[in-house]
Amino acid sequence: MAADRPTGKTLAGGAYERIRGAIQDGRLRPGDRLRFADLQALCAMSVTPVREALARLTAEGFTVLDDHRGFSVAPLSLSELRDITANRKLCEGEALRLSIEKGDGQWEARLVAAHHLLARVPQGRDDMPSVIRDDWDERHAAFHQALISACGSPILLDTCLRLFGHAGRYRRVSVSLSGMRRDAEAEHRQLVELALARDGAGAVAALHAHYQGTADALEAFFDGRDA
Repeated sequence: MAADRPTGKTLAGGAYERIRGAIQDGRLRPGDRLRFADLQALCAMSVTPVREALARLTAEGFTVLDDHRGFSVAPLSLSELRDITANRKLCEGEALRLSIEKGDGQWEARLVAAHHLLARVPQGRDDMPSVIRDDWDERHAAFHQALISACGSPILLDTCLRLFGHAGRYRRVSVSLSGMRRDAEAEHRQLVELALARDGAGAVAALHAHYQGTADALEAFFDGRDA
């Protein structure tokens, strides 16, 4: 039997994932103009799914539409950074608290395994230590998902996942600014230890500090840029 041909909805979803991924990993930078021909080449698709993907990305704040310039990658802004950070603390902090309260042995195993895989690769590339490695980025996302995976609320998990995606662009800039001065591995290890010890208050406080470290590096960046 011949394989099913992808539907328009499936194609649009694929285009969305590819364009969003390019925005999050820095291939498409803040303010970059998004030309349909370039995006069609990136996605290997026709213009229709690309257009649908851009509409979704614009609704979610990853891209913006200007009547004269067309679509472009949304710029980084201090107000958005603060908004993302505050909501990550609120939502992911609660998801972590619930996971520590409800999590069973399987949750603990997922968390330990995700942390082990993350710790096995360095954060920065060998040739450019201030640039995040793709495999570290994937394992980092999996670790944070495992951390809150036992919260018991699919809606809360989905909200946290969206916020994590929005924070991705800022996280990459933060790493390039803070470099090796920040020990992300120690921060992740502390989160695991507190979670396994069922120290909800301590784990949430550590998670808040973890996110604030990213925000602090970027606050200084915005202050210097606007000076």
